[in-house]
Amino acid sequence: MKILVVEDDINKLRNVVATLVEVDGVSLNDIAQVSDAVRAKRYLSDHQVDVIVLDLHLPDRIDLAPQPTGGIDFIRSIMSRPSFTVPTHVVALSGNSDALASAAGEAGEIWGIIHYDVTTNVWRDQLKTRIRYAQAAYRSMVRRPKAPRPCDIAIITALDEELAAIRRLPLEWQEHRLEGDGTIYFESKLEQDGKVAHLTAAAAGRMGMAATAVLASKIIDAYRPRFMCMAGLTGGIRGRVKLGDVLIADPSWDWGSGKYEVVDGKPRFSADPQQLRISDDIRPQLMQASTDEDLLGRIRSSFPGTRPSHPLECHVQAVASGASVLGDEAVVEEIKLQNRKLHGVEMEIYGLMMAADTCANPRPIAFSAKSVSDYADTTKDDDYRPYANYVSANFIFEFAKRYILRQE
Repeated sequence: MKILVVEDDINKLRNVVATLVEVDGVSLNDIAQVSDAVRAKRYLSDHQVDVIVLDLHLPDRIDLAPQPTGGIDFIRSIMSRPSFTVPTHVVALSGNSDALASAAGEAGEIWGIIHYDVTTNVWRDQLKTRIRYAQAAYRSMVRRPKAPRPCDIAIITALDEELAAIRRLPLEWQEHRLEGDGTIYFESKLEQDGKVAHLTAAAAGRMGMAATAVLASKIIDAYRPRFMCMAGLTGGIRGRVKLGDVLIADPSWDWGSGKYEVVDGKPRFSADPQQLRISDDIRPQLMQASTDEDLLGRIRSSFPGTRPSHPLECHVQAVASGASVLGDEAVVEEIKLQNRKLHGVEMEIYGLMMAADTCANPRPIAFSAKSVSDYADTTKDDDYRPYANYVSANFIFEFAKRYILRQE
């Protein structure tokens, strides 16, 4: 995948390139750089580019001063002339207030804008997330399996410890590898009352919506599962959930989605989340399972280690996803403004839901069932982490037996 960086500030260029090469699969050989609009057009007339990282405060030529509308004018120009190969993905990046103001109405609607601020790492996380998404889209285009492998239920986790809890379920797992894919997939069969469901499980190996969306897209392409579920750990909102509780996200959204606007000469972030709901084809069953005292009681009592003294509960409620782990109560309070029924904050579910919502037909029915391992505040405690992994894995297992297979 080829990346073109259009940037005239050498210090900012150095920071951008250093961030890009932190993404797995991106090397210096994949990155080209030009410093003005004329050179960028010349490069695009001769080369295929997949992603362009564009400074909005850009000079037309190297001997001219940068203009607040330079980046937008450049994009308008290449879109209107067939001699240029238009990149598939555009990432607009600027720390200039005038450029942000000029682009807010146009670029903000098309691509979104990353506010470049050297005093924080937020822009780095946002840039890497968008590059990983572009990588997933690129791989999806260049390689598709000829025929899907059998799969009724796919289970995705972010971390290996979460996948380990899935693999400890009373099933016989077989390791499988896809050609050209480094991910290890585990396949099994679930039998109940004479009915059989094929299962596939895999871990993204890292936290974050981008990594989850990439893995979900690969599983959809290779397996075409009927159901797709995310297992693992989540942060909970103190007072609304207890440690170990199951959280089924409905709705889920990216709490960092939106755009920067300039108010009184200063950049201000305006949230604009797209909240995704669980399909009506699975929501009634999940609601029923959430109040199934026998199911929840059996899961709690069967855990062999230390468990909380309170009963296990399940909540079908709002859960927000973000690019980083939260321990700041003030940020959590801002997220509550996006949905007053917020019960949890984590880093992956929205990536799963978006991958399922935007893939080609037939689309899987996606949902999540994570367990609260800590609270989304400054108090962090890993004492019940093994219990939470166990609860999440076994809730999905019991739900599949009692509510998916039995109602087939």
